[in-house]
Amino acid sequence: VVIPALGAAKGNGSLQRGLSLIELMISITIGLLILAALSTLFVNQSKTRAELDKSNRMIDNGRYALEVLSDNLRLAGFYGEFAPSTGVPAIPGTLPDPCTTDATAIGNALQLAVQGVEATTTSTPGFSTLCSSVAAANSDILKAGSDILVIRRASTAAPVATGAAVNGTHYLQASLCQFDAVPYIVGTTSASFTLRTKTCTQGSGAPYADLRQFMVQVYFVSLNNNPSDGIPTLKRLELASGGFVVTPLVEGIEYMQLEYGLDNDVDGAADSYVAAPTLAQWPDVVALKVNILARNTEETKGYTDTKTYSLGLAGTVTPGSTNNTYKRHVYTQFIRLTNPAGRRE
Repeated sequence: VVIPALGAAKGNGSLQRGLSLIELMISITIGLLILAALSTLFVNQSKTRAELDKSNRMIDNGRYALEVLSDNLRLAGFYGEFAPSTGVPAIPGTLPDPCTTDATAIGNALQLAVQGVEATTTSTPGFSTLCSSVAAANSDILKAGSDILVIRRASTAAPVATGAAVNGTHYLQASLCQFDAVPYIVGTTSASFTLRTKTCTQGSGAPYADLRQFMVQVYFVSLNNNPSDGIPTLKRLELASGGFVVTPLVEGIEYMQLEYGLDNDVDGAADSYVAAPTLAQWPDVVALKVNILARNTEETKGYTDTKTYSLGLAGTVTPGSTNNTYKRHVYTQFIRLTNPAGRRE
């Protein structure tokens, strides 16, 4: 009796003894090709995802910069209970220093709810320093070709009682009493606030009107976020107790160019836009057109930016040969100054 060997195939009696060397090499080659294709696909997908993340961050930064500026511009010229239609001082003979801490000088600038410093083109600053002592202490270098924006207003937080005022902090007090000699006071000490409420009489003292903290905000584009990191950043100088403080706001903002809408017929609507109002025109500004150029904070390997970007009346800007590996996008928004425009309607 012949017993078939274990593993013999039924029907023809042949044996399965494994793969030949050629078959093994073909199988390995096919596997390596599939692995290489999958690796290439994974790498490409990772690069695409990284670029999408960069673009999303740039879009978010550009939109957030416009949001920050528009939110604060809509509050420009808010002075609480004081409506500067009468009793406001004349326009200063020269544009006030944006970073002065002198309470009298700040109070005299109430007609200038916004003020700008114009960079004449997108390649030249048009100015050399901004609040130089503050800037030098914080290693802030102004970006050539970017404008400076100053906003003046009172705080929208709850008013502060006269007795709760913090010495050294700038406050605005508006008079509600017909017998007060002046319509408002800007000061830094509680003893200086003597304006009264509407329940006053000709010879009465207290009750005194409440105070609102006075705010001066200066927006500018710096070459760096942190010292020498090369990331252009929108920053803000803000009046605080004892002076101005610098706050980085949005990374990747490369240029900010502003156009000011002038109300020539006193109806609250902008009739024309200019890049640099005259001294007499600043109280007539009722709207702004904000042009912002945002860029990625990281380079894109193998990419060269050859585009030309329009920044309104200031002209155009090209990346040049040193920073042309970053992707960019321009954002534009028209913003109405609610308080100055509303008073003129």
